[in-house]
Amino acid sequence: MTSSMGHSVLLIALTSLFFVGESASAGIDGPDLSALSDEDLKTVTIHFERTGCFGSCPSYALTIHGDGNVEYEGKTYVKETGSRAGHLEATSIRTLLAEFNKTQFWKLDEDYNGSKCKVTCTDMATVRIKLDVKGIEHHVVHYYGCGGVPRSLFDLESAIERQRIPSSGPAM
Repeated sequence: MTSSMGHSVLLIALTSLFFVGESASAGIDGPDLSALSDEDLKTVTIHFERTGCFGSCPSYALTIHGDGNVEYEGKTYVKETGSRAGHLEATSIRTLLAEFNKTQFWKLDEDYNGSKCKVTCTDMATVRIKLDVKGIEHHVVHYYGCGGVPRSLFDLESAIERQRIPSSGPAM
């Protein structure tokens, strides 16, 4: 009986560790973006992708690295197609991270599509945002035809798109 009880306690402890680790890796309680050191800032990667639609929706991908390097891939209905590279200053990246904090990005649902929508429209673009900081990542998929999405998510998307990256930005 003691051996069986010991195994049960061990199983409960291991299960608790698994679920605690899983929620932390899901990015639910990510790092405080307003308190990143200069070294921590270098670990940041923001990936933003806007997909097309059946009409003339712009389609492109943008990756912003914490060291300031930026990669842009224009696909369709954008001013510049193809690959471009640019650079952002650390202050611009910190300002953008403040928008992620304001949005409470770590707490957003991962998918605003389908059953999570109060109303659904067809033939709209989709935006994918992934934030990786110190190896902790969280991503959000936002279908623009999904009604009931937090306004703060739209604001964050706009803040990312407002970044003016020399020789690379999505000048739409």
